[in-house]
Amino acid sequence: MKKRMKLPNNFGSIIKLPGRRRKPWAVRKKIDGKYKYLGYFENYEKALTFLVNYNKDPSVYAPSLITFAEIYQQEMAERCKKIQPVTARSYRTAFNNCTNLHNRKFLSLKVADLQGVINALSERGVGQPAQKKVRQLFHNLYSYAVKYQLIPQTADISHFVDVDKYKAKTPRTPFNTRQLNRVKALAETADPLAKWATAVLIMCYAGMRPSEFLRVKKSDVKLKSRIFTIGQSKTKAGENRIIPISRKTLAYFESWMERPGTMLITDDDGNSISYNRFARRFRKVMIASNCKHIPYECRHTYATMSNNKGANPTSVKRILGHADKDVTTGVYTHKDIRQLKKAVDLL
Repeated sequence: MKKRMKLPNNFGSIIKLPGRRRKPWAVRKKIDGKYKYLGYFENYEKALTFLVNYNKDPSVYAPSLITFAEIYQQEMAERCKKIQPVTARSYRTAFNNCTNLHNRKFLSLKVADLQGVINALSERGVGQPAQKKVRQLFHNLYSYAVKYQLIPQTADISHFVDVDKYKAKTPRTPFNTRQLNRVKALAETADPLAKWATAVLIMCYAGMRPSEFLRVKKSDVKLKSRIFTIGQSKTKAGENRIIPISRKTLAYFESWMERPGTMLITDDDGNSISYNRFARRFRKVMIASNCKHIPYECRHTYATMSNNKGANPTSVKRILGHADKDVTTGVYTHKDIRQLKKAVDLL
């Protein structure tokens, strides 16, 4: 079980209640000599956010004693109210890459300590993008400490941390026509992989990110209108965008909509699918159809096919969720949707 930070005296406490509950995390505080329960929450982070807000002043900790982990818990309790869950997960991953700092006194840390975390990641072969996330975490924590006067602004040493130079990854390779035809052929068989082959084709003809695809709910899909909506996204430009359903994949959508569960893509019992579980099925489809691709290359396939067919660039950007200063995001007219459908039906 992951060890939680120790909260200071009279700050209150967070406990996990037994049994299966929708909100198992309880916040309580001693008031007039008796414990009073103040609220119940879905996860520890939300409970801590409430408790920090209840106490109003995060500087109740003695600045000289507060640890790196405690600063992180406080900063995240405040930040989680403003960011998407996927972003919060990336910060938690960055924090987990700083194990050696967790129990260190925050005010005692030197540049060499922070740089040592980055250097250790580099030696393990962890690339520049992950290193940058750790450095961003450092920036966040020191900015928080300055904000609440735990340290003076001149004590922010996070700006002296360096990361490796970016190394370009292997270029993404889109599916070619022959490969798509082999996946289509598999989708039309009685093979247990057929339904997962249809999922691959949906991605190739819709252009969404794999993480977005796996979060699509059945309620987001409108078969009659031939559209579906992406709610959460990696970028602001990608949020709440409408994606048209290609005529070539409409039957695949209908098939997935008939399966149990609230999500569009589920296992046989109607449970949602994690990226890792989906990736394993994706690999099996690739082997069965004699292809060598990763899930994200479906998105590149859509972009490449759209470019080759001369689709409207603005429509393609909207479908992909790319930012464009000439596009008003979040507001779609009937004309916009017609143009999006026209773009996807060219493929």
